[in-house]
Amino acid sequence: MYVVDEGIGGRLELRHGKEILHYLNEGDSFGESSLLFQRPRSSTVVCASKDCYIHEMKSSDFFDMLESDPDTARALRDMCRNRMFQRATKSYLIKQKHDLSEDALVKAFRDADKDKSGSLSLQEVRSIFKQMDNDSEIPEEDMIEYFKSLDVDEDGQITLEDFQRAFKAIW
Repeated sequence: MYVVDEGIGGRLELRHGKEILHYLNEGDSFGESSLLFQRPRSSTVVCASKDCYIHEMKSSDFFDMLESDPDTARALRDMCRNRMFQRATKSYLIKQKHDLSEDALVKAFRDADKDKSGSLSLQEVRSIFKQMDNDSEIPEEDMIEYFKSLDVDEDGQITLEDFQRAFKAIW
């Protein structure tokens, strides 16, 4: 796991192939998902400023930290699941040649809503994760937990508002 140094860390690009999916700034972290879910990294991080400084946390220290604080572990897992969902949705938009805008996000939701019910089922959310080309590696329990974290009102479905909430911080 890595953390971009506070104060002098620089700016880094998170890329999937040649596409820039996100920028990382001072205080941001990356690599947690690979550790938590025992998955290969699906993106590359590249320095996008004159200099970049990061801190590395060994996996043994990372897991010791999680073991010592279950609330932090749960929050970190939720954050990582959300990042994976954002990355999958962005991959879909890029494949469809859409820009990364709020309007395109609404289109992605409507495309995922195969039964046109106005909400997404667990299966429809799973189909979004397939956009990352490695869905088979996402354990069912993680899919269910992520679905629950999106389903704020606990009605068993994800509305457009729930979907947009998952992207609020980055759009």
